[in-house]
Amino acid sequence: MSLTDFPSVALRDAPTGISFLKIGRGMRLRTALGTALVGLTLAAVSAGAAPTSVPDSFYMHAGKLVAVDGPRRLNLSCMGKGSPTVLFDSGAGDSALVWRLVQGEVARLTRACAYDRAGFGFSDPRRGPSDARASAADLHALLLAAKIKTPILYVGHSIAGLYGVLLEATHPGDLAGAVLVEPSFANQWDALSSAGIAAGAPQKAADDLLAALHAQVPRIRECATLPAPLPADCAGNDHRLPADLAAFKKAQNSRSSYLLTKASEFENFLSTKTEKNLDQKELEAVKTSFGDKPLIVLTRGNAQGNPGFTTEQSAAIDRAWGAGHDRLAALSTRGSNIVVPGAGHYIQYDQPRAVIDAVTRALAEIRGH
Repeated sequence: MSLTDFPSVALRDAPTGISFLKIGRGMRLRTALGTALVGLTLAAVSAGAAPTSVPDSFYMHAGKLVAVDGPRRLNLSCMGKGSPTVLFDSGAGDSALVWRLVQGEVARLTRACAYDRAGFGFSDPRRGPSDARASAADLHALLLAAKIKTPILYVGHSIAGLYGVLLEATHPGDLAGAVLVEPSFANQWDALSSAGIAAGAPQKAADDLLAALHAQVPRIRECATLPAPLPADCAGNDHRLPADLAAFKKAQNSRSSYLLTKASEFENFLSTKTEKNLDQKELEAVKTSFGDKPLIVLTRGNAQGNPGFTTEQSAAIDRAWGAGHDRLAALSTRGSNIVVPGAGHYIQYDQPRAVIDAVTRALAEIRGH
């Protein structure tokens, strides 16, 4: 997840994982493959019929509950046939259902699986922190326990970008490539806040935003202690979903186990003014290279203002966000960073065809390698 992945000051009526410091930028593609890909990419984003969503019922029951740590189970929901398997990993606080506009289309091409991280959706919570290292370890354990043939194509949204990078560093044989959708990246808080300050924003703007983000963690934990029905700022309400599925998601997100896991995931992602966050420390402890594996990064094209920052300062933050994604793409000699017009942080909701096309391209590169 990006800096943009936490509720900004209130959780009310927002999808879990809603962005703060919502940074967009103009249309741009940086890739070693050259400018010829620009036309192909934009054509792919705009062409073709709208993707068909997976039936709501698919995400309203568990798929296969896979034991990965004694009796602790992770939910894995698969469809389609073929190789390599595509595995979808969701952003902060989200379950597999955020891929409902993408998974079914990808299943026409190959086996497409989405899973719920520990504590989310139908998966059991873990003991201990929900940090990047634990999530990457769960990914590896899931592939082994579910007997999924590796290497796979990993598709991660938001904070899952960190987990995919760490999985590549620790178990490179697991991945044939990756598509990272609006991903988090190492040291992003410093990169984005420093960009805003360099553009003239007062230090107080960054300090106030960081304080507001940290204040969400104890509130989420407090929500876990409250009786049902929870206040609106605790469970949220995802207006992008059909009514039945939104109500189902709200019920799942009202569980104390979900809320405690969400608080831990947020806490381990947030830095303080004086100390790096746990996820950052874990990323710095390893060296990651995707070699020549396909690595496609998708960046939102919508520009949005940031609390406490002017339009010009937000534009500077925007450029830092894009530069962070460029650095991610540069982890592979075949990496590219593609900006998706008309998309916010949830590209899989706003422009699902762009995600489908990126997966299609990555599959073609893997199969032709």
